[in-house]
Amino acid sequence: PNEDALSRARFTAPAIIEDARIGRHLATYGGWVTEGAYRARASSGGLGSWLQAELLDKGLVDAVLDVTAVEVDEAGKPLFRFTVVDSVDGVRANAKTRYYPVELSGVISYMRDNPGRYAMIGVPCFAKAMHLVARVDPVVAERLHFVLAIVCGHLKSAAFAEAIAWQLGIAPDRLTDIDFRTKIEGRPASRYGATVTGRDAAGQSVTEVRPMEGLLGANWGHGLFKLKACEFCDDVLGETADATVGDAWLPRYDDDHRGSNVLVVRDPTLLRLVEAGVAEGRLHLDPLSADDVAASQAGGLRHRRDGLSYRLWMTDREGAWRPTKRVKARRDHLDPLMQRVHRLRYGLGQKSHAIFAAARASGRLQDFLSDMEGPIATYERQMKPSLLHRLVNRLH
Repeated sequence: PNEDALSRARFTAPAIIEDARIGRHLATYGGWVTEGAYRARASSGGLGSWLQAELLDKGLVDAVLDVTAVEVDEAGKPLFRFTVVDSVDGVRANAKTRYYPVELSGVISYMRDNPGRYAMIGVPCFAKAMHLVARVDPVVAERLHFVLAIVCGHLKSAAFAEAIAWQLGIAPDRLTDIDFRTKIEGRPASRYGATVTGRDAAGQSVTEVRPMEGLLGANWGHGLFKLKACEFCDDVLGETADATVGDAWLPRYDDDHRGSNVLVVRDPTLLRLVEAGVAEGRLHLDPLSADDVAASQAGGLRHRRDGLSYRLWMTDREGAWRPTKRVKARRDHLDPLMQRVHRLRYGLGQKSHAIFAAARASGRLQDFLSDMEGPIATYERQMKPSLLHRLVNRLH
């Protein structure tokens, strides 16, 4: 079953609103957490951590499955993993978005072996995966009570963290920790930084902080280190989740460096928690329209709907396997200019894996920077007329 089938089966409240872009929902908001340090600790407004903590604090679940940093003691070990958290303090400690590959098998096994009520939070494909597991595993179905999602642009390979750290002076095999979303006072929320920690040549711990712009890989539109599966995803807003949080990339919120969320609520119990939080002054939330929420993720939706249709068409033309999606394979909805943009963007993402692997093997960061320079320049030259073309179309 696809996202539409799963959400129709799950979200049946009479007040449910249908929207093909953001999924079925009861209410949509923009804002942040006002209580405690949730917002300060978070990548944006803190609502993801707050919802997990509320479920625990109100006794609605016994534990939450979320992602935590791993204490790395040797090179090559993963920096993050899914874990089981049974306290509000644990949830707070695991705040922040991690652009890093993780997997669910360990926590699913834990859930099956340990009776209780669980919630999980993850990107849309992980939310969908948990529901699909629950459909075939009655133990998981009985114990999984809530699923929360994070708006997703795409998943990155571990090389993304290594490339950022390497550009900040910490070699890939010396990286021990990374904060992908360091807030910088006086800058718009969208212009965040990165903080990397690792070991120098003498084995001493060092930490470097720098704004993300100017770092190769930091431009999300380039799609460097993107997993290939993400090129065939059509769910930006976690449509199968009971609630979804994301960055409020809207002009009214972006000037505040502390960050803000968009929130899509689909479950009546979670809606009551949110409404109580607003009434008690613990949350600052403005009602948003579905159009507002979609606008906050406009680029992602274009890439996963219009762009996906074209990528499906390209894959079918090559005779290669690809998953069945809700959008149809076609190319006639895009003019030749935009078709080329999507071809180049797809190529950037896939080339970056091999180019970085070769640079890592040679030990020369400059190999990665120089070998990606040409493909990125070609893409950027194509993007300039395409942006002008879209603007002219809007004016007409």
